[in-house]
Amino acid sequence: MTRFRILPNCLRAIFGAGVFFLLFGAAAVCAAGNNVLKVHEIEERALKFLKDRFPWAPETTQVVVNYEGKDVVLPPGNLEVNFYLPGRTVRLGRFPVQAKITVNKALQKRLRLTARVTQSIPLVTTRHPVNRGEILTAEDLRIEVSQSNRSFKHAVTRLEDAVGFELVRNLGAGRVITVNSLRKPPLVEKGNQVTLVAEKGSMRITAPGVVKEKGFKDSLIKVLNLQTKKMVFGQVVDSQTVKVKF
Repeated sequence: MTRFRILPNCLRAIFGAGVFFLLFGAAAVCAAGNNVLKVHEIEERALKFLKDRFPWAPETTQVVVNYEGKDVVLPPGNLEVNFYLPGRTVRLGRFPVQAKITVNKALQKRLRLTARVTQSIPLVTTRHPVNRGEILTAEDLRIEVSQSNRSFKHAVTRLEDAVGFELVRNLGAGRVITVNSLRKPPLVEKGNQVTLVAEKGSMRITAPGVVKEKGFKDSLIKVLNLQTKKMVFGQVVDSQTVKVKF
């Protein structure tokens, strides 16, 4: 069946339509030996080529390859189709893909295709307007899956990476939370009263203190020891405790 489907195109390409019946035998040999590369085969090969190079998770990535040409008729022999990217890397969005078709290592045809890659990305967005300085809660946020052809390099994709953080700018409803819009909230602020704790072995000494600068968990801050009236440096343990060394 394949041979007779190919036969008319092969014959007309070589001899013209007028000598079809006179040269039936020669044309049959020509058609039977030729390679025919279908449009869908070209697109499927290109699709596999791209998927093998995806830096993203396959289950979240969608790619469409389009070849606007026709089926390619080639001489008999060892057929190879080699794809390559002008930009050398697979990326999100629309970009060209090129191919070289060889038979027995001899170049027969060059093709140009178009690929479009999109990705399903979970994005943390705001449910309602949130102001600068507010500490985000789960009620302020939601996850929205975006089908996008661009990369969200700095977007927050998990609620736990935003809940409990402080906003550094005002955001309206439906805005994407980025790592640049967040900062860890300080556990202590200047003027807070804390307990200074010094431990060595089984010995534990405590004293009241006043924080002289804001501090984050595990950060080193200045604290005034109210018993000795001396300034000491300590590590923030929590909002009530600063650990100092002997």
